[in-house]
Amino acid sequence: MYSTRRWSFFLSVLVMFTLLLSTGLVMAQDGAADSGSSGLLTALRHTHSLVRWLVVIVAIVALVKLALGLVQKASYDALTKRIMVIFSGVITLQWVIGLVFLVVIGGITGFGLRHYWEHLVVMTIAVGLSHMHNSKRWRDAADHIRFRNSLIIIVVVLMLVFIGVILLPQGWRIAPV
Repeated sequence: MYSTRRWSFFLSVLVMFTLLLSTGLVMAQDGAADSGSSGLLTALRHTHSLVRWLVVIVAIVALVKLALGLVQKASYDALTKRIMVIFSGVITLQWVIGLVFLVVIGGITGFGLRHYWEHLVVMTIAVGLSHMHNSKRWRDAADHIRFRNSLIIIVVVLMLVFIGVILLPQGWRIAPV
């Protein structure tokens, strides 16, 4: 049963990635003629931008659920575990899209731009931290400690994401350019 869940999770991530990439490709067809950039680069930029909003939505849901669970001294139930898995999965999906984006843009402009590497390192640390809720040590802790630790994970990951985005020259933009 565990392997069936794992396969369904990977399949759903693959479907989501395909849908987001196809949405990015459609958006890229409109923008590629105007900007003069390659279609794949624009598609990846749009897809990376769309997934960040998924990260924001899941992070808000997770923060609310974890804060309420901590305040109400609730048990760390399956829904909370699922929310944390979704959070780490969406962060990882964003990282993978960013990694592909780095390889594509590096092939076009070269890999010598320092801010891309700084961004990659900070985001890799954020992805690793987002998966800490799965460690045996944290899974065996009491419920209130699990809520606290998961809340700390979300906050620190969001801080790392904020720092990682500030490292980029374009910084925070609402829509991709």
